[in-house]
Amino acid sequence: MKPSKTITRAFCVELQQELSITAARREYFSQEPPRSRFEFLCSSEACRALGAKVTGVRYDVKPQDNPTFVAAHFRANPHYDHHATCEWVEDDGQEVEEETAVEESDPQVRTRKAKRKLDDYIDVFDPAIKEPVKEKAGPDKAGPRVPQAANATPAAETSKPATPRYSETRTNNLERLVDSYRQAKAQLPADDFKLLTLKIPGQGELSLRSYFRHIKYAQTGDNGRVLYGGGLVERYGLGFKFKFFDRLEGKLVTLYVSPAQMQAYRSSRYISELLSHADEVKFFTVYALGNVVKSPSGKSFSVEVADLRHLAIVLGPGKEAV
Repeated sequence: MKPSKTITRAFCVELQQELSITAARREYFSQEPPRSRFEFLCSSEACRALGAKVTGVRYDVKPQDNPTFVAAHFRANPHYDHHATCEWVEDDGQEVEEETAVEESDPQVRTRKAKRKLDDYIDVFDPAIKEPVKEKAGPDKAGPRVPQAANATPAAETSKPATPRYSETRTNNLERLVDSYRQAKAQLPADDFKLLTLKIPGQGELSLRSYFRHIKYAQTGDNGRVLYGGGLVERYGLGFKFKFFDRLEGKLVTLYVSPAQMQAYRSSRYISELLSHADEVKFFTVYALGNVVKSPSGKSFSVEVADLRHLAIVLGPGKEAV
């Protein structure tokens, strides 16, 4: 059988674990050059027994803001059939029949259709860091290259057989949420984008767009939101300081990551790879979960990120050739 649903997870043969496409990109760029592309099999065990391959698209391209947005994604390989119990195979045509009987203006129908246009829509985001940085690995955090690592991840990213049709996609990976948000904002009509919601443990359900707050609208302390904005980077050895273009209360806002933080972070090579393009791009866009703190002098603010898994960096457009 051929998959009819959007594939959001696949089993990486080289890493022997299940990954989202965002995690695959992070793992790819965490390799020492020259890098080798990964081979992916279906996330369903029954399909893997059949050798059903899945294709990873654009995970070997760094995240960047371009006029034409193309998301990294998985797609079914047309040369391979999947098992009848595959989680990416639609059970029947009942869903289509139900929706054709409902008015197009119905918000729930419009929301479902909007989600289907996205490669990896996130329904639930849990920002809590549940384990030490250097401990176990999983679909969105690599580590010891052993199969049991996938079982050590939070429930948000674990593999589940035969996913129900309307099961929620959960993650604790900020970069994966950012990818979903960026694609939705770039490719959906404004009215459809406004319909999208996100569930946050402890906060309930809110609109996706409201969970992302531009730095110029930030508040001191924990905003309970993803703060974002464009700016430039200064390197300090392995560490770096990000200076936002926009001001908060007329004051400079920075985000500093120390060399020690980078050294302790197992995906530091991925971040360094992104920052290595500082001379080639007009700016970077940073997305972060952290506390906004005013300096002792009161002349500036800083965004303090305790765990670098709460930081995502996107390259800005390239500089024009002179």
